[in-house]
Order: sequence, then structure tokens, then C-alpha cells
Amino acid sequence: MRRTLVTALAVLSLAIAPASLAQPEPTTADEPAADVVVLGVTPDDGEGGEAPAGELEPTPEIVVNDDGLVEDQRHGMVAPEAEVLGHVPEAVVVPDQTTLPAAEPHAEVFDRPSDGIFDLVGGGFGHGIGMSQYGADGAGKAGLNHKQILDFYYPGTKLETRSTGTIRIGITIDNDGVTRVAHRSGLQVSSGPGGTKYTLPSGRNQWRVLATGSSASSCQLQGRDSAGTWTAYWPSGMAKACPVTFSSPSESTVDLYLPSGQLRVYRGAITGTHTGSSALTTVNALPMQQYLRSVVNTEMPNYFHAQALRVQAVAARTYALRGSGGTPSYDTCDTTYCQAYSGRGVRNSNGTITSHEHPNADAAVEATNGQVLTFKFADGVTRLATTMYSSSTGGWTTTGGAGHDYLAAHADPYDAVAGNARNSWTAELPASSLEARYGIHRVERVQILTRDGHGKWGGRVLTARVEGYTSGGQYTYADATGGGLQMARPWPAWNKGLSSNYFTFTGGGTPPSADPVRLSGTDRYGTAAEVAKAWSPGVSVVYVVSGQQYPDALTAAARAGVYDAPVLLVKKGSIPAATDSALVRLKPQRVVVIGGTGAVSSTVATKLKGYTTSGNLQRVAGSDRYETAAALASYYPSGGSRVYLASGQNFPDALAVAALAGDQQAPLLLTRKGGLDAATVAELKRLNAGEVVVLGGTAAISKKTAEQAAGHTRSGSYTRLAGANRYETAKAVAARFPAGSSPAHVASGQEFPDAMVGAALAGRRGTPILLTRADSVPPATASALQRQSPSQMYVFGGKAVVHDSTLADLGEYLP
Repeated sequence: MRRTLVTALAVLSLAIAPASLAQPEPTTADEPAADVVVLGVTPDDGEGGEAPAGELEPTPEIVVNDDGLVEDQRHGMVAPEAEVLGHVPEAVVVPDQTTLPAAEPHAEVFDRPSDGIFDLVGGGFGHGIGMSQYGADGAGKAGLNHKQILDFYYPGTKLETRSTGTIRIGITIDNDGVTRVAHRSGLQVSSGPGGTKYTLPSGRNQWRVLATGSSASSCQLQGRDSAGTWTAYWPSGMAKACPVTFSSPSESTVDLYLPSGQLRVYRGAITGTHTGSSALTTVNALPMQQYLRSVVNTEMPNYFHAQALRVQAVAARTYALRGSGGTPSYDTCDTTYCQAYSGRGVRNSNGTITSHEHPNADAAVEATNGQVLTFKFADGVTRLATTMYSSSTGGWTTTGGAGHDYLAAHADPYDAVAGNARNSWTAELPASSLEARYGIHRVERVQILTRDGHGKWGGRVLTARVEGYTSGGQYTYADATGGGLQMARPWPAWNKGLSSNYFTFTGGGTPPSADPVRLSGTDRYGTAAEVAKAWSPGVSVVYVVSGQQYPDALTAAARAGVYDAPVLLVKKGSIPAATDSALVRLKPQRVVVIGGTGAVSSTVATKLKGYTTSGNLQRVAGSDRYETAAALASYYPSGGSRVYLASGQNFPDALAVAALAGDQQAPLLLTRKGGLDAATVAELKRLNAGEVVVLGGTAAISKKTAEQAAGHTRSGSYTRLAGANRYETAKAVAARFPAGSSPAHVASGQEFPDAMVGAALAGRRGTPILLTRADSVPPATASALQRQSPSQMYVFGGKAVVHDSTLADLGEYLP
């Protein structure tokens, strides 16, 4: 489960072999390492799992976990970065422009070097969230026990012992749709792991389960004789349908044939599972402790300190029990999208086993039997923590998002343990690599736009811009992420490549402005269009709302966080020029209009459809603001951790919480002060959330109304985030984000449009939006900024809504 940003398209094969073998020495030139097979399970491999030669890992899935946070099974607890997942942003060509524009005032600017190669220094390998595996080794060698190491990397969690039982693992590397096993004396078959077992007859050397259709009854059990002929066989009394489970009571293992021909030994039982198509899913059910023997040895070198191995066992057990990456057919998978699991070992041609287990890992698993990490969340419910880990933090961890204070940003001195070559590194990023990735004929400049604010250089790179020219000499650019820059030249696929997004360019750069950056246009429509420049063309969706009235628009920014989408403004009967330009540039696949025809006319909606690449336009609306909010909330799944409830009679509280709700993928509903509307009640019942979080004091939402809403949650409880005024309420919301998050986002608390579009951007970046008066910085906002301690700041709106003097005062909270 070591999430790194090594592309699945890299040709490098990471093969499993004895962990004592080290990484190959880098060559003197930065040559692709495509012909290198890395022997040894070391954190340097970046994946902690197996990608045998000739096999590609499956496309990662984005999962919303029970904490309401997007969990990217490959890259960690981060907002999904489409670019990292393979969707490279399209370069934008600016007509009639043949020179580079002025750089963004807040950017770190790096011009193309004379040799065409950007030099970088960086640190870490992986996302840097939670535990560093090298750091755990270093902490163990420094004398910390496994509980102390867990406390260091997951502060605020509690080490508990729970019954673990059996776990089901999806063997996704067995991807040919057939479950095939080797025969052995005493091999048994049953209709599922708990079914009656029947001993399979001799005379066959292999058995397989396959399906011919979309029903479980189309499954066939076949045996293969010495001549290679497959014939059907069903034990008398056994149902002729899937699931079909193989087990061996004498040896407690089953030998499974992988599509490559390798014979892999798995403890427990192997089941061919029908999931609705003729391609079966192979599932391995076994005791958790036995599963962890392989995971710990695969995820961490077995020569690491014994206390580090115990930490790995606890983290892996906790992560597995959460069901991360699971489906209705299995609890978790076997690749690094979940956490790496290689089974008992490989059966060799002479009958021996090359083991994927090791006594050191076994001892760590046994010493921590049943131990997991839990955390008491904001709703008062204690649940399993999300125990993210990566190979190396580079000396500084980063945050896991709002509501996950135990995934905190802090210095990590243990990561610099001897043997960790990726604690700090140098790299080369040729302009040609950026040109190939982003489709730019000649790259001339790279701007680093935002960082996370944690550690050296201002922290990990969040967003960047790659600029240059077309073959015809026109200016073109692509908006990138730090992970995307890394993907242009990833290590270890390239010996001098990048192994994280924690880096900086060396030499020739222009430092960023130390002042707040004002994002504004000539009016609210222009400001929204300016904010939308943070998104690259080809976005999946754009949310469009009225710029003239706030009620229907209140929940748009929160919903935009689900799809990482911008919010644009229109007038009831027309599309302003700034919005038109933004839509032309963004090229959205679809547009979602929030609100009825009283807010956005049918004529405007028809025109908006023409901006989409798919012709897909949707309108989400109700008879009033409360029904519109409920209609939008209906797109969220039921059973989530929380639902937010804000006043529909004023805008500040709803907009203050929009970034938090968007970051957490949580719905936002509206209410009157004195009672819930029928549409809100119906949606609360359907959502069946763990708790309701009420925004604002009793003057905005009465105690009776809050209790009424809480009565429709699983816990029957509510939490109130409130202050004496809108600025203090926004401060209370900001406190739900990790301290030290950057950049800061500030908008007027007296006008709704800028805060609404700004909240969508803040939620995208996992930081709060704060409110200010036009002519002064409220004390609550000042206090929140001191806690946030940002390295960069964006202020939304023109001089009329945030005066220049106020902008200067806000700059006092920058370093």
C-alpha cells in the first residue's frame, strides 16, 4: 500500500525476490531503466507489490471511504488528481499570441535552461502521508517501540485489540476470467467457503472453473487429464453453479495458476466467483494473520528493525479491516491499489516453494495479533483510522485532509536513516519530457503555482504551469500538478527521475511574490472566470449558477468538490462574455445548472449545452432553495459519515462550509431557522448519515431544528460549528482543516458570488475559505490565518469588495 506516483505505463518491472538484494546502481547517464528488473522488496521500489514482467496493474479506482474522504487506492488519501491517474491535461493554444505572457505574481518561475534540462532537488518516495517505512526503521533503530512509532506517525490514534477473523482477497492478477488450480491428493471443492466439501477424484492434474454466460448457473467445473483434455465434473449433491471453492484440509493451501503460467501458492481457500459476466473473479479467503504474513514481508523489507515490522503489521491490519479497495465479492485486493499481497509463495518446477513470507515478518504479525489503530472522529464515533504509509517522506509528512488530524504534517527526522537513498535526491527533467507529456512543441518556462506549505521549499508542489510554443510559434500552455511533472520523468523508470512531488528547481528561478494574489475580474462574472483558470481544459463538468441571487447557488460549491469542478456564473437571461470565454477554454464534457428557470432561464440553459463536448446538460432544481439543495444532495450515496446543514435565509455560513463539504465529499442541505422543510427531512432520512453538522448559532438555526435534523441520523446527534458572527463561524469551520495548510483563500463575507466560486477552489486544494470585511480583517479571520500559517494567499474579488488596504493587512499573515 505504499502509494507512489510511478506510472503504470513505465516499462520498469518490479519483481519479487529475496529482500537482501538491493536496488541496481544508477547509470551515469539518465537512461530509461526499462531493461532493469529490480530484485528485492525494498521501499525504494515504490510500490511494495509485484508487477511481474509482462503484466500491467489494473486501472486505479477512486473510492469514497466511510469518513467521506476520497481514497485513491494508488496514490493515497488525497483529492484525486486526474493528471496523475493518466488523464494528461490538454495544452491550450492562445490565438494571436507569440510571446510568453507575464508570469503569475505568486509563481516560482523557471526558464528553459540552455541545455534544455531542468535540474531539481527533492525528497521522499511516495505521497508522504502517514508513516514513512524508512522512517519507521529509523525510529526503531533510535530506540522507539512500535506503539511510540505509531503515535509519531498517526498522532491522536489509539492502539486497540480487535478480533480479526477471516478476510477475502480479490486476486486481481488472476485476470483471465478463469479460476484454475493444480490437483493434489485430498483437494476438495465446495459451493463457497462455507459449503459442504467434496473430495476431488484423482486422474486429473488441474481443475478450473469457467463461465459461459451472465448467470452463476453457467459456471462449469472441469478437470484436465494427463493428455491435456478438459472434461466436466460435478460431485453428486453439489450445486452446479458458482461460487466454486477449492481447499486442501491437509495442507491448508491451494496452488493457483496465474495467466502467466506461474503457479502461486495461497493459504486458505480459492474461489471462482461469478459477478455478472462470463469473466470470473478469483477470491482468496484466509485468516487475517496468515494474510498479513505475506503483506508485511511484501510491503516492507524483512531486514528492517523488528519494531518497524510491527508498525507495518498494525498499519496493514488496520487498512485491510477498513475494506479499502473492496467490492461485494471481496474485502480488499492484492495489488498496491489496496496493499500488496503475494500469497504464500511460488511453486517451483521441482515442487519446492519460493516463499513470500519470512520469520521476521511472521514474528511481527504474531506480536501484534489483533492490534489496530482507531480514532474518535468529530461525530464522536470511534472508527478505524486510515493508516496511509509510503516509502519515504523526505523528512516531512503532509496532511491527509480535513477530518483526519491523525494524518498530520510534521517534520520526520527518522526518515533520514542510513540506507534511505530517497530521503533526498537530485533529478533531471528534460524539457523534451515535458514536451512529450503535454503536447507542447517547445517548452520555454515552468511556473510552480501552489505548494502544500509543509517542509522545505514551501512544501510539495500542488499545481504548476508548463508553457511554450506550437510549431507555428503560438503561445501554448498546460496546467499541471506536481504529480504530473513527476510523471514526465518518474524514478525508478528513469535513473535520474523524480520520486515524489516534493521538490524544487535549482538555479535560474524567480522567487514567488510574498504578497497576497488578488483573483478578480471587472465584475463577479469575470472573477469567477479568473478563478476557473485553475482548472485545465477538458474538465468533466462545470457547475453554473445565478450570479444575481444566492439561494439556488448555495450548495453548488460543495457539490463541485465531488467532481473537482469549477463554478461559473450567469445572468438569468444571458451568458456574460467572461463566462463565455471561460466555457470555451474549459471545454467541459457536461454542464450542470443549479436552480430553476427563475434563476437560469431555459434559453440560457440551451446555450450552455452548446459549450459541452458531449451535448450533456443537466438541471438540478426544486420549487425553492430547500428543494434544490435536497435535489442536489440526492446524488450522494446514503450511509455517509455526516451531512452539513446551513441556513437558507442567508449565505455566509453555507459558503464558509462549502470548501469543507467539498473536500469531504459530504452533502450540504439548507433549512429555515425554525424548522426543516419536507424535502430536507426526506433527504435526511435517505442519506442516513452518521451525524449532522449544523452551521451557525441558534440565531441562524434553532436548537429545536438542529435536534429535529439529528433525529434523522444514525447517531441521533449533531455538532454545531458556530461563532458570534459569520467570520467566527468561518473560523470554526477552518479549524476542521489541519493547521499549517496552504494556500489561504479569503473572500468577502458581505457579498456571495466571490466566496462561492472561491470555495470550489479552496475545497479542491483541501484548505478552508475565510471571510473578510471590505475595509478590515475581522479578528476571527486574523486568528484563523495565524493558525493556518499559509505560505501563499489568494483573495477573491476586486477592490470594491476587498479594499487594497485590507489586502495589505492580509499580507501580514504571510511569511
